[in-house]
Amino acid sequence: MAGKPITVSQLNEYIKNLLQTDPLLKYVRVSGDITYYKPHSNGNIYLTISDGNSKLQCIIFNNRIDETAMNLTEGDEVILEGSIGAFAARGEYSLWVRTVELAGEGELAKAFEKLKNKLEKEGLFDKAHKKPLPKFPKHIGIVTSDSGAAFDDVRKILCSRTNLTDITLFPVLVQGRAAAENISETIDFINTNLSDEIDLLIVGRGGGSPEDLAAFNDEGLARAIYRSNIPIISAVGHEIDVSISDLVADVRAETPTAAAQIAVRDREDLLDEMDEYMHSLGTFLSNNLLKAELSMQDYMNRIDATFRSLLVEKEGEISKQLIILKENDPRSVLEKGFAIVSEEKGKPVTSSKKLAKGKKYVITMTDGSKDCRIE
Repeated sequence: MAGKPITVSQLNEYIKNLLQTDPLLKYVRVSGDITYYKPHSNGNIYLTISDGNSKLQCIIFNNRIDETAMNLTEGDEVILEGSIGAFAARGEYSLWVRTVELAGEGELAKAFEKLKNKLEKEGLFDKAHKKPLPKFPKHIGIVTSDSGAAFDDVRKILCSRTNLTDITLFPVLVQGRAAAENISETIDFINTNLSDEIDLLIVGRGGGSPEDLAAFNDEGLARAIYRSNIPIISAVGHEIDVSISDLVADVRAETPTAAAQIAVRDREDLLDEMDEYMHSLGTFLSNNLLKAELSMQDYMNRIDATFRSLLVEKEGEISKQLIILKENDPRSVLEKGFAIVSEEKGKPVTSSKKLAKGKKYVITMTDGSKDCRIE
């Protein structure tokens, strides 16, 4: 004999209690692709995820919504963490979501931070180890895919800015499991065999998903960039993408195009700069010539003043000597009416006692000399 039937509500309530009291269902971490996504006016977000075979309805209550949850779209692969809840009235169960992360991105982000912290502690990001870029590179090596747009973009920019730089493409894998090792080996090969020819490397690729860019967050590649003797510009993805390669490279460029602009100076800018230098040089030479002329004139004026001063000084000394000479000149005494008596041979007679009777003497006066004899 069949038992007494129960109501739908009773059954649904029983199932609800089973689901919400099961310890395994209080913490569930499940991944899948979003096939339905709907923010509701009540503040909650309703979505459905699928693994291709089954679907699971999910709810993100308004007090659990963060920026990641707000920016989800259909097609995103996500990892949802929460518990199983049920609505007895509708006979439905769903995942009540506590946290949301994009599948792959969460694990990649954790791995990125872990490697970043490790290499930072080892000093691989220190500015002291970063090499300056050559001002006028003669030969640039571009390490990227030969099938992507990155090389064409870089080549076009380089060719438009200068015709003095050679360019060589070193084709490598830029995504996938073998990419990081391939890029590392290429950098080592260039350093070992072509360091005399290549004086700058641009390493990178265009934009992509975090998974696509994962090769540039590899420890082996980071160490290859660090040990490179050739300066390296890292150009990975778009402006918002920052990779381990960017952090360890000598210079980080936001995009491959930006890397090309950093690598070489534009010829028009160089010509303008040269014009400015020539103008500055002309002004400098003109100013220095004027300064030299003024200095020379000042020097000549000081020499002239010195000579004039010396001349006045010497003239004064000469005048003094002339006065002395004149005062001691015997002729000045003769002009006063005195006479000089000397013997015939010219020896002056300084005393009357030396005068001898009958002897000849010479008397010299201001207007001439006369012979005389003492009688």
